[in-house]
Amino acid sequence: MIDMKILVFTGGLGNQIFGYAFYCWIKDKFPQQNFYGIYNHKKLSEHYGLEINKWFNVILPQSHWKATFLTGIMYIVKHLCPKNRFLDLNQRSCINENALIYFAFKLSNKYIPQYNWITWKIDEESLSFQNKQALEIIRKSESIFIHVRRGDYLSPKYIARFEGTCPVEYYNKSIEDIKKCVDHPKFFYFSDDIEWVKKNLPFNDAYFIDWNTGENSPLDMFLMSQCKYAIIANSTFSYWGAMLGRKKELVYYPTKWINSEFGNPHIFPEDWKTY
Repeated sequence: MIDMKILVFTGGLGNQIFGYAFYCWIKDKFPQQNFYGIYNHKKLSEHYGLEINKWFNVILPQSHWKATFLTGIMYIVKHLCPKNRFLDLNQRSCINENALIYFAFKLSNKYIPQYNWITWKIDEESLSFQNKQALEIIRKSESIFIHVRRGDYLSPKYIARFEGTCPVEYYNKSIEDIKKCVDHPKFFYFSDDIEWVKKNLPFNDAYFIDWNTGENSPLDMFLMSQCKYAIIANSTFSYWGAMLGRKKELVYYPTKWINSEFGNPHIFPEDWKTY
């Protein structure tokens, strides 16, 4: 009998956090099992590699040659028998808890632990002056983060999946609604296309956070996590900006998360609002 379970991690930081959440969940289900991680360099390098352990206090499943070898064999078997009982490669739910190999990214709040399972690994004293200044204002004000993701969502690889899912009307309606609920709001825009934001969205009493780029991009998520309110994009990056850190008093998310026959994923708390 094989006394191990293997989790395959891929994607950017937001996806890695979902993967770690599932790892915590499945580890609690099988406390006697040995867990190992496969960190797919090719898939992870599409973003900035394995990041979660750099930015968060987490203990990931360790790598091992046996796990790598078995995963290679099972992926070959998958082509011969796609639905074999050793694999659970579903990206929304765990359809086979007794599998040997799991795709760690499960886009469902079912697998998000209720306890204090993940905390930031941020030395605030070492932050840049700009980030320190933004953080101070965020914590002292009725801060609302607005995340606009365009960039890779407009690329040929992803446009069919995301085109039309997070329109400007969503942001305008959410902004108008939150203005009715919050006195003296301060808006913090986070985007990979700040010029589009300035041309298309209102920005009275607004700050534009555009300096955390490349491998420092997760500092945007950290600043988001310290805000009091949130208007998120259809992105796991801003989703975790809303979920982690300071408890948000109000969060908005787009009605259509993705162009998919399966509809929206089950990740949204009941008290979040949608437009």
